[in-house]
Amino acid sequence: MARPHEEAALREWEGLPPDTLILAPAFDPPPMRCPNGVWAMLVAAVDIVRGTDPDRAGEVALFTGCWVPDQPPADGLYDGDLVVRLTNPDRPTYPLPYNHVVDVEMLLAYQGRWQCVGRWCGVDDRWPHIVALTAAAVMGLHGALREAAEICDATQPPISPPPITGARAGVAELLDAGLVKAGEELLFWNCGDLGVRHTARIRADGALVLADGRVYPNPADAANALGSNHQNIWGVFRRASDGRTLNDLRAELHARRGR
Repeated sequence: MARPHEEAALREWEGLPPDTLILAPAFDPPPMRCPNGVWAMLVAAVDIVRGTDPDRAGEVALFTGCWVPDQPPADGLYDGDLVVRLTNPDRPTYPLPYNHVVDVEMLLAYQGRWQCVGRWCGVDDRWPHIVALTAAAVMGLHGALREAAEICDATQPPISPPPITGARAGVAELLDAGLVKAGEELLFWNCGDLGVRHTARIRADGALVLADGRVYPNPADAANALGSNHQNIWGVFRRASDGRTLNDLRAELHARRGR
């Protein structure tokens, strides 16, 4: 089944918020600078064609992002976020005009710091396709590191209900702030899964309970269990009652804290 060929239809098909920029497939020329008053672009979803299609293997099938006005803290609530910053080239550019090239910096929120994981200088409007492979690799590696850490932390067999570690830095903070409630339903569209919609309910400790009863401590682990493919999970889990994403809700929490 082919993806829709219209930008708005593709956003809806992928379950992406209306303000998401779709950089690949390209409907318009990509931005070459961050707008005034914007810190960076949050990578929302990356989909790379795998070896199942030899003629297209390695092709960027989807690359999307959302503008982030202010730099958030790189703490547990934002851990794993990946952003790109588009800035003026710091060197002369030849033969392309200055405004036709851009310096791209990729940052990952990890261990309480925004850490640089890639930098490309003086690239043209093909930059989304150039950086997308790195974005997918970084998002995949961060997920693998998180899973390994949770396995190492598991010192005893699970009981029912399973012990939740690490949830306090996730949905539980939204619960504590009254931005979500225990029992509320979340919707999730799996990128690359033909627009299939999944559901999860918020447990009182911040864990997510899938429709089949499986319990996961945070949105990332729940999405991985549903076959997530390089997505910013906070942007694709949305509250069923009003359609607000977890990303919207944590941004509201960030604003309340005044940081």
